[in-house]
Amino acid sequence: MNAYSRPNVKYSGLLLMLAMLLVFAGCSSNEKTDVMFECASPSGAKVATFYRVSTGSGPGDQEMKLNIRPADKSFDAGMQSFSFRHGYDAIIHWQSESAMRVEYPQGSEVTNQENAIFGTSQTFSSTDTIQITYSELPSTHGYFMVEQRCFK
Repeated sequence: MNAYSRPNVKYSGLLLMLAMLLVFAGCSSNEKTDVMFECASPSGAKVATFYRVSTGSGPGDQEMKLNIRPADKSFDAGMQSFSFRHGYDAIIHWQSESAMRVEYPQGSEVTNQENAIFGTSQTFSSTDTIQITYSELPSTHGYFMVEQRCFK
């Protein structure tokens, strides 16, 4: 055994640890959530939150999402009923406590779309169903040029 073989073992172990640290550091999430607006239901018992989740600075790094929950429950960004990319806006129409219409920019890439929310998926009771219909609307670069986005 020569004099250089033992130190190389120490250095190779150190290099392996540094490489693993860099790999795990690269896997960390830089996800950012921004609430765009919230719309209360006609009675105020429920709320729809439209929000953006960004994982980078490019337009393809953003996903728009809709969370619907009882007004007394806290917002959970992991629970969404609708999501899309390549569009940045929505208009929410509460038609009743159990029905809503969501309008989103034409040409958006829909990544999740639920037509009904019930049971424990959004912490409602299994008898408290909300039916959701969706419509694509023409937009200006993925945005609606309107002042109001919530309707009851």
